[in-house]
Amino acid sequence: MHPKNAIIAVTLNCNSRCIMCDIWKNRITHELSPSEYLKLPSSLVDINITGGEPFLRRDLVEIIKNMKTASPRARLIMSTNGFMPHRAAEDLPKIKLIDPSFALRVSIDGVGSAHDKIRRIPGGYKKILQTLEIARSVGIRDLGVSLTVMKQNIHEIPKVREFCKKNNFEFTITVATSSAIYFGADKGVFRPKDSKPLEKNLEALARDHFSTLHPKEIVRGWFVKQLLRYLKTGKRALPCEAGSGFFYMDSVGNVYTCHMKPWLMGNITRDSIQKIFGLNKFASNVAACNSCWMVCTAKSMIKKRLAFILPGVVPDVLNAVINNA
Repeated sequence: MHPKNAIIAVTLNCNSRCIMCDIWKNRITHELSPSEYLKLPSSLVDINITGGEPFLRRDLVEIIKNMKTASPRARLIMSTNGFMPHRAAEDLPKIKLIDPSFALRVSIDGVGSAHDKIRRIPGGYKKILQTLEIARSVGIRDLGVSLTVMKQNIHEIPKVREFCKKNNFEFTITVATSSAIYFGADKGVFRPKDSKPLEKNLEALARDHFSTLHPKEIVRGWFVKQLLRYLKTGKRALPCEAGSGFFYMDSVGNVYTCHMKPWLMGNITRDSIQKIFGLNKFASNVAACNSCWMVCTAKSMIKKRLAFILPGVVPDVLNAVINNA
């Protein structure tokens, strides 16, 4: 088995206080040393570096260097809360030298005070803008924003989308999700309950993606429509490849099928890659799972099913173009 995609938390400590996530309550010590990341599979083509907050690691640059050494073909994309612009200014120039194609995603759940209220960091939004400015100034071109949909910020979706269009940032969304090993066990309560504003804003977002006529944006439009369907039905649009096509590794080396379920496959400090990925003993669990619909857990199957997805969205694309004409 040769996994292609990974979600890797380089730390599970955080300097935020997000209402829809409990990671900030952690006090994790003895996290993996940079050398342990040299054990990552060479087959990886996409690594989502996450946390906690990655910039809290003083050895972040060395970690990323070792990731690139272990998995030289991997596209490296890091998610940050953007609250440490001083660390971004210090680390990003060095990271870009390691990987000129390095990508950065910043969490924004609303514009200005709306974001600060959700993340509970006064002045946090201004720090995010500084981080994005620093990233762009050092030559990082692949910049984007991710928004977590909750009942508290449904009406912020078009505002954040417009912010991204104005600044030429990528834009992706997810929804508040429960996870006993990651976000917390009771975070589904933050999901929107009123279907009318949810439908209005997600449908509008999907149309906006479709109207660009850009293949990548069209797929994002399809993903958004399937997110709306998932919130209504609780069913994924595509099966999951957790534990085979991709995996999640936490900051002490535990390798799980994904970051939603406590399905532990092994630990990179004591188990070989062959042992960890030799047999997916959770395959039947994964096949029946509908715990999430996220870009990180759907992208591998989306790529495999593009030939089936794209023809199905032609009517949506045509309607979006006509309505925007």
